Amino acid sequence: MLRYAIIGYGNLGKSLQRELQKEGGLVAIYSRRNIDQPLYRPMKDLGKKNDFDIALSALGSYSDVMQYADALADTDTVDSFDTHARIAEYKAHLNAVKKDSLAIISTGWDPGLLSLARAVFGIGATSCATLWGEGVSQGHGNAIRAIPGVIDAVQFTVPKSDALSLAASGVTDGKKLHDRICYVACVQSDRETIRQQIVTMPNYFEGYDTEVRFVSPQEVRQLKTRTHHRGQVICTGEGFEASCTVSMDNNPDYTAKIMIAYAKALPQLKADGYRGALDVLDIPMKYLADSNVL
Repeated sequence: MLRYAIIGYGNLGKSLQRELQKEGGLVAIYSRRNIDQPLYRPMKDLGKKNDFDIALSALGSYSDVMQYADALADTDTVDSFDTHARIAEYKAHLNAVKKDSLAIISTGWDPGLLSLARAVFGIGATSCATLWGEGVSQGHGNAIRAIPGVIDAVQFTVPKSDALSLAASGVTDGKKLHDRICYVACVQSDRETIRQQIVTMPNYFEGYDTEVRFVSPQEVRQLKTRTHHRGQVICTGEGFEASCTVSMDNNPDYTAKIMIAYAKALPQLKADGYRGALDVLDIPMKYLADSNVL
C-alpha cells in the first residue's frame, strides 16, 4: 500500500483526507496552522521525515506551492498547480531541483483533464475555447486572501450570457468569455486599495471584467459552502465541432480524486525511468486508463 502525506489543510487538503480514508495509506498531514488532527505535523518539519512514498500538495498556487517546492525536492509529489500562465516556469524549477524524484503537476480538472480535452479535440480544429463556471475558483480566492488587509474572500467565475455563441464563432480569449465576481471581507478603510490590487492582479484578474463586492466574514463563509463548478472545452474546425464538459458538485473533492489517480500511477512511472516534473500531457494514458476503454 502506498503511504501518503498531505501538504496543506484547506479545502483540498480535507478532500484528499476524506478520499484517502476510503482506502488507507495516509500517514501525515502538514499544515502551517496547529490543527487538531492525530496525523498533524508542522510545516517547518517538511523534508525532515520521509516515512511516506508520495506527498500530495494541497497548497495554494498563488505563492505557497512555489515556496515549498525546494523542501520537497527529494520527495515524489503530486499537485494541482493551476496558474496556467506560470506552469512552464513552475515545471522548469522542479526539473532543476528534482534530480532523483518525480513530480506530477497540474493534475486537477483544469489544468488537467480539460488540458487533455484541448489537446485531443483540438486536432484539426481552427479554434478551441474553454468556459469555466459558474463556480468557485479556489485558486483565485486564495490569491485574494493573500492581499494584506483581507480577512476572507471567495471568487466566482461566471461565463458571460453570450459565451457559448462567442466560443462557437471562434472567440477563445477567456477574458472576453467570463466575468469574475469577488466577495471580500476586509477592514472598511482598506476597501479601495484592496479593490485596485484585485482588479490589476496579473494572471488572475487583470483584463477580466471583475466585480468586487465587500461583504461580512459571515457572508463569505456562507458563500464558500457553494462548492460546485463546471468546465467546458469547445473546439471547432472545418465541418466539425468537438466538445467536452465536466460538472461537479464539489470542486475540491473532484480534484482530490484526480490527484490520487495520478499518484497511483507514479510508482510505475518512476520504475519506467521518469524523473523531474511531468504534466498531464507528458504522461501516456496507459498509466491511468484500463485497456478496456479502447
